[in-house]
Amino acid sequence: AMFGGGLFGGGGDGGGFFGGGVPGRFDHQYQVFPVTFMGKEELEKGNKIILPQSALDHLARLNISWPMLFEMTNPATSRSTHGGVQEFIAEEGTCFLPYWMMQNLLLQEGDIVRITNTSLPKGSFVKLQPVSSEFLDIHNPRAVLENSLRNFATLTIGDCIVIDYNQKKYEIEIIECKPAKAISIIEADVNVDFAPPKDYKEPERPIAPAVTSSAYQSKVEEAAEEPVVEEKGVRKFSGSGQRVDGKPIKTPQSSPAMGPSSPPMIDEELIMPWIKRIPGGIKMTKAPYGHGDDHMTGAKGIAPAPDFDMFVGDGKTLQ
Repeated sequence: AMFGGGLFGGGGDGGGFFGGGVPGRFDHQYQVFPVTFMGKEELEKGNKIILPQSALDHLARLNISWPMLFEMTNPATSRSTHGGVQEFIAEEGTCFLPYWMMQNLLLQEGDIVRITNTSLPKGSFVKLQPVSSEFLDIHNPRAVLENSLRNFATLTIGDCIVIDYNQKKYEIEIIECKPAKAISIIEADVNVDFAPPKDYKEPERPIAPAVTSSAYQSKVEEAAEEPVVEEKGVRKFSGSGQRVDGKPIKTPQSSPAMGPSSPPMIDEELIMPWIKRIPGGIKMTKAPYGHGDDHMTGAKGIAPAPDFDMFVGDGKTLQ
């Protein structure tokens, strides 16, 4: 991701502050104090320091090119880090550093710090590791971190920078830099990678107990040895059925209550109805209804009158 340029922008091709020439060496010792002592709390979000006016005069005479980068060292412990400069307004003999940088250098208020000018290559890669897994609770932590790094001029392996977000501070350790142990990120395209937080633990997965072959065999034997429990008491629906037409009942092919199934009985009349046929067809023993009347006898003419008078009776009026 692209990290923004520092206070002074990008440096030239080796040109000095007041023209060409061979850069000299800036090497001074100062009493160190936190930047909050000057009311510059916003500088705690980066790694830029405040130097006295005499330092600017000396740097100008040495033809130091922009951006000005420095190495800060604790002479007592030889611990060092790198950073840029914000202003030249400190009192003579003093300098002001972000407090998190003083902690990395094991410095207290009033201790001596050695500051020398340096030149660092532009970074191409950095790998960061949050100290606490709470940093992962931030919505889009990568964007938050990349935006915070715009306030930094350099990154050094071993430094533990502090990110201030949503009124909470998060410590981020720098564990890898390329192409050197200390790099400049002013106007540089830097690829950022993340390592898991130091206190991060992978969630444990429950392990199913392994079943051995002997245990499996014992379970199979136990299941085989279990006795068959017979039902006691009155058996329901244990009687036999009868058909209405008197024919024998077919035994079900698979009935657990009646034992092994017997061969089914075949009703030959259903399969071959012609077995019990009547030779010569059906013979009538009684004349059908209406036999001998008119059309059945073949007689033609007027049908005989009935033996009784139809529609015989007295008329009645409704009145």
